[in-house]
Amino acid sequence: MKEQGLVSTYTVAQFKPHKAACNDAATAYVLNREFEQTKTRRFVVSDLTYVKVQNKWHYICVLIDLFNREIVGHSAGPNKDAALV
Repeated sequence: MKEQGLVSTYTVAQFKPHKAACNDAATAYVLNREFEQTKTRRFVVSDLTYVKVQNKWHYICVLIDLFNREIVGHSAGPNKDAALV
């Protein structure tokens, strides 16, 4: 099939990584697994997840203070881009 240039109609979609410069910068690991904090807003962490709303995927970004596990910020939208965070 390869020699003849034929392609099967049944194929499995394969993941193709995209090169992006936004995550290439080295980041210092200052937390060192010390998740129990004694000062408020010393370390704020984030989580990005997605949910399906009316058959469309939406992204949710939440900022959490490690001191008291309080949500200090959030954002939601249909696109995963810098405006969301």
